[in-house]
Amino acid sequence: MKLKILLGLIALFTFTQVSLAQKIKLKKGKVLLDGKEILKYEREDFGVYQIHFYSLDSDDEILFFKRNDNETSSYFDDDYTQIKFLGFKKSLEIKQKKSWKKYLLWLIKKKVLDKNGKLNEDKADDLIENYDENITGRTIRY
Repeated sequence: MKLKILLGLIALFTFTQVSLAQKIKLKKGKVLLDGKEILKYEREDFGVYQIHFYSLDSDDEILFFKRNDNETSSYFDDDYTQIKFLGFKKSLEIKQKKSWKKYLLWLIKKKVLDKNGKLNEDKADDLIENYDENITGRTIRY
C-alpha cells in the first residue's frame, strides 16, 4: 500500500514538472517559447560555435553566444561558453557546456530574458556576479 502511494506521488511530481516546463525551439531563424515567437537568431560556423540573437521589434542584436576552445582544439577540458549581453555591453564566461536552447531557458529561469524576448539589466548583473568565471582573465597566454 505504501509503495503504491509512493509511486503515485512520484508520478504526480514528475508529470507536474514536465507540464510546467517551458519548451523552446530554434526553428527557421526564430526562437519560439511555448509556440510564441520571442527572438530571431542567426547561426555562424554551422551553429556549433556561435549564435546571434536579435530583437523582434528593432532587429538589434541583443545576445551573442560563443563556444570557445581556449585555443586548444584537441583538449576539451578548458572549453567554455561566452554569453554577451550586447545592449548592456556586459559578458559572462561559464565553463558549463549546454545546448543553445538550454542557455536560453537558463536565462529565462533566472529572469534575465523575459517571455517577450526582453532583457533585464539588473538580473543580468546578478547573473554575471554569481556565475561569471572570468576564464579569459585568468588564462595565461604564451
